[in-house]
Amino acid sequence: MKKFLLFLVLISLIGCDNPLSGKKKSKAAKFSKSSIIEFRENTILLADGYSKTSPEEFKKRLDSLDKPKFKNIALEELQKIEDKKVEFQIFVDDKNVENYVFIYECIYYQLDEQRAAIVVDVLSKELKDESSKQEVKFKRIHGRFFFTPTSKIVKLKYLKAHKKNKKYETEYIVAHKTGGIGLLVSNIANVDFEKSIKRLLAAN
Repeated sequence: MKKFLLFLVLISLIGCDNPLSGKKKSKAAKFSKSSIIEFRENTILLADGYSKTSPEEFKKRLDSLDKPKFKNIALEELQKIEDKKVEFQIFVDDKNVENYVFIYECIYYQLDEQRAAIVVDVLSKELKDESSKQEVKFKRIHGRFFFTPTSKIVKLKYLKAHKKNKKYETEYIVAHKTGGIGLLVSNIANVDFEKSIKRLLAAN
């Protein structure tokens, strides 16, 4: 029981006029071998135009963003990753700093459907509370659990909105043979790279 409670605590730390109305399908992304993540023996293909960057460069690029609310949210997300004291990488769209991906090391979990459902629920509640503090609207789009031949993956996708500005975010927690991997995909174009993640994690 103590191990199970510890599991919940650790997961909770992993961390339009009406932009929350209506459903939108994820847009298709164009991929090329020039935009890849290579992290802990995994390779994940991103959309064209993403480049690896440093935390310092990411912060500098955020200074040019004319959306103070979402600039602060991005800085908070970076700080949350840095506070974990784990290996991580940042990939940013060369044309728009609002589109970025954090990939980071996390604790390896033996995921099954029951535990995955708990993870999605805990993470969703945490993010809803976080959004309330940030004074932005939060809408959970979906959460699910799926397999590849080498990985078990929890996915939670949600929307954050402030006035007419919005951003889609997708959190992945991956139990893989090389260990635990977390990804945060933040994108204003509603692209979450699920097909790419499934295909390339399966190929390892």
